[in-house]
Amino acid sequence: MIDLKRLASSRRLLLQGAGGAALSTALAAPALAQGGPRVARVWGEPGPYGGVFVQGMNEWAQRNNANIRFEIEQIPWDGVTVKLATDLAARRPPTLISVESPIAYQLAAEELLEPVEDVNTAIRARERLVDGFTLEQFGAWRGVQYAVPVHHQPCLLVVQQDIVNELGLGDPATWTWDQFANAARTITERKPGMAGYTMALGRNLCADYHITQFIWQAGGLTWDPAAQFRTTFDSTATTEAFDFIRRLHAFMPRAAVEFSFLQVVDQHVAGRTGMSAYWGRTMGRAAEETPALFQNMEYYLNPAHPGTGKRWSWTDINGWIIPRRDNAFIKEAKEAITYVSNSVDWMVRYSQSLMPNVGPVFKDVATAPAMLAHPFYQSKQRSLDVIFSQSVPHACNTGLEMKRGVNPLAGVAHGRSVWAQAVQRMLLNNEQPKAAVEWGHRQFEGIRRDNARMLAG
Repeated sequence: MIDLKRLASSRRLLLQGAGGAALSTALAAPALAQGGPRVARVWGEPGPYGGVFVQGMNEWAQRNNANIRFEIEQIPWDGVTVKLATDLAARRPPTLISVESPIAYQLAAEELLEPVEDVNTAIRARERLVDGFTLEQFGAWRGVQYAVPVHHQPCLLVVQQDIVNELGLGDPATWTWDQFANAARTITERKPGMAGYTMALGRNLCADYHITQFIWQAGGLTWDPAAQFRTTFDSTATTEAFDFIRRLHAFMPRAAVEFSFLQVVDQHVAGRTGMSAYWGRTMGRAAEETPALFQNMEYYLNPAHPGTGKRWSWTDINGWIIPRRDNAFIKEAKEAITYVSNSVDWMVRYSQSLMPNVGPVFKDVATAPAMLAHPFYQSKQRSLDVIFSQSVPHACNTGLEMKRGVNPLAGVAHGRSVWAQAVQRMLLNNEQPKAAVEWGHRQFEGIRRDNARMLAG
């Protein structure tokens, strides 16, 4: 049985930066102080983990350059590009940004980022990466590295194992799409008041992520990196994925067409769904709020497409990027990132600040005794292995497009909810899957046409 009091206490200490054991990092040469105290702004996604990393950066500053203070600013997932454009126009860019790789690819293609090959060399990023990842996945463009790896988050199948066992639905690890749909139907029919499956279908970023998983599993693409990123959304595979989503919709909560991130978690943690698509945060929330439900929760790779056999999952492949234009702290930011990234202690704190949502990307962090001492490993070892390591070979996102290449147009489309709007046309307007896909194809072709300048050369 997991010790939830110990878990809560550990998390509070983590956020306070307690436990300050001496770090075994080889320090970079100190940056020279230049005048009075200066603030270096750091953008991070909503959540405690960015703040933990910045605590480590400020430890570097206290030891090496007391005239600098790093401050965290929380930026919504889909707000980075617009806000960065505004701040660049004002000649006041952030020093450092934590982003998902599609945005990193776009900003690199726009020539807005500082190369970070020197940092990745200093932290031995390529050698330390968890098996299955490549350094280029985090944010490389035309052979140059623009992102320093920091974490990963796979979107997987979350299951209430007691319900699956009770209804004799088999092993979710071996399910294909048909067995998965049958399980969702059976739960809906035999568990009154409970949805069989919940995913986000609102006009938002979460829905985009959930929808694209099915498209890739069926063999579809939005753009084809092998053909100058030609728009390929209008395909038989994409139409098949839309038709499957329509099939699953009958076993979802009626309000799923409005759901985004938090609503999916709320449904699962409140016991209103037998299965859902989500990242590790569902487990963390359940441990905090509904321990009995947590005890029966398990994570699995996404069900395999019956034809392709693929189990692709949308994975937040996150890295640090450094805006190049008008950035007064590039040297200091690189030294501070190197300091924290080379510290197993700080990187364990970073991952454990939102356990198990923030997966470690370095092998020495993933296997560190302090990492394995987290209470979740006592009762959820199998699920944590799926989240942190077994999912990595199946990691994908719109930037990678099934690992055939990197795609700057994915960043431009990031946050526009075209994938979600196309599915909503099918579910709310009663359009046929093919017609909804064709509408989406036209939108993506417009995005490609407007941004073709990034593909030149």
